[in-house]
Amino acid sequence: MSYGSLIFVPNYRMKFQSFLILLLVFISANSFQKQNPIQDKEATDLLQKVSEKYKGYKTISANFQLLTQRPKLKPEDDDKKYIDTLSGQVVLQGAKFKIHTRQQQVICDGKNIWTYAPEDKEVQVNLFQESDDVFSPSKIFSLYKEGYLYQVKEKKTAGAKKLVVIETAPNNKKSTYFKIDITIDETNLQITESKVYEKNGVRYIYKLTKQTFNAPATDDEFTFNTKKFPGVKVVDLR
Repeated sequence: MSYGSLIFVPNYRMKFQSFLILLLVFISANSFQKQNPIQDKEATDLLQKVSEKYKGYKTISANFQLLTQRPKLKPEDDDKKYIDTLSGQVVLQGAKFKIHTRQQQVICDGKNIWTYAPEDKEVQVNLFQESDDVFSPSKIFSLYKEGYLYQVKEKKTAGAKKLVVIETAPNNKKSTYFKIDITIDETNLQITESKVYEKNGVRYIYKLTKQTFNAPATDDEFTFNTKKFPGVKVVDLR
């Protein structure tokens, strides 16, 4: 996810952008069927069910683990050398959201966005602006209206879970990724894992380890209170 060159360091841009896409992309399912009438019916029906469930939540909180797989430089290299792991939490409430990892905190009230780097003791403030490269929940809700193709790719079981993998591909050929595989647990209609295939060979695998819905959240949670961070340097770029 990117909010301008000063918001995320480059390697974080696609990570957070696509994470929010994967978590909330289903919200527009009720309308995208009309926009894209030629689709896999089974995938459409499942997406609509997931969409209806997620649309009913006032807040969504999720713990996540992100595995980043980079292309090998040499075939004989150990896979582990090219895999990075990042864990964090995201909370969403309408157009507001906050993302927390060990390296960074991002908070947005729908109009302003704060990016806090604990190691630097610095927070940058920007006006939040929608663009093709910037996704807030309100924009993500209508992603399917902009054009995606999707189909059931695989069905499998994991213990008592019945999992369905849906492959989605953007109609926009300028996108940095060419497809996303989204795994849905049919038993509770929740997203459990997603894999983003970037054109540069990088793969992002998102595992949602815990999801909590309708937890109480106040407006204060979606603003950055400098009083709680003594000595923090504020860089206001609005």
